[in-house]
Amino acid sequence: MPANTEERKKRHRRQAVLGAAVFGLLMLACGALCAALCFIPGLPRWAVVLFAALTAFFVVLMIPALVVLRERFTEIEGGELDEALKY
Repeated sequence: MPANTEERKKRHRRQAVLGAAVFGLLMLACGALCAALCFIPGLPRWAVVLFAALTAFFVVLMIPALVVLRERFTEIEGGELDEALKY
């Protein structure tokens, strides 16, 4: 049983990292797209500011994602999911 529990924890950690990585890549792609839109020639100033703000927004969204990933690791190590499966 302990080996099964450790294997389950590894699987949950891997899934958590994969989810955070996919989210990060999506935010990176959105930020890169908005940053590229800033360099369109003849774009009004307000549009450049909007795209720059959106780029910053997508980058800042990674901070809560990393915090949630750390909390998820704590939950996995604490066995909260294993306890919930008992019911």
